[in-house]
Amino acid sequence: MKAEHVNPFIISVCKIMKDMCMLDLKIGKPSISNGNYQSDASIIKLGLLGALTGEVVLNFSQSAALEIVSKMMMTPVQTIDDLGKSAISELGNMIAGNAATVFANSNLLIDITTPSYYLGSEYKTNASELFSIPFSSESGDLTVDIFIQE
Repeated sequence: MKAEHVNPFIISVCKIMKDMCMLDLKIGKPSISNGNYQSDASIIKLGLLGALTGEVVLNFSQSAALEIVSKMMMTPVQTIDDLGKSAISELGNMIAGNAATVFANSNLLIDITTPSYYLGSEYKTNASELFSIPFSSESGDLTVDIFIQE
């Protein structure tokens, strides 16, 4: 996995989480993931098209998803209902749009598909291995899992 394919997502996740949710993220040690997620996790899948093809999976722990949706909706939430799914999916859309801009500034034009929301127990990736970047915050943990077809 090339750094120039990963860094736009790291930059975008940190920027959008700071701007939209007032969360400072701490980056952990990247690893390889097989795409198995906690059953109660909130998963946002973004497809990559154009100069790069593949997928990006935003994996929010249940506690992080609840906190983030609460911050976005400016009211405490106890479950991720349809409105919560929409809110966290829109966060994924913002991250994707920001990443596409970072890529474009490096003369790499990509399109990103509309975000799809899944529970961790429902999501199955087509990738055999994903490059996983863990983040932690005061609201909980999330990972960005990236698969780029070479």
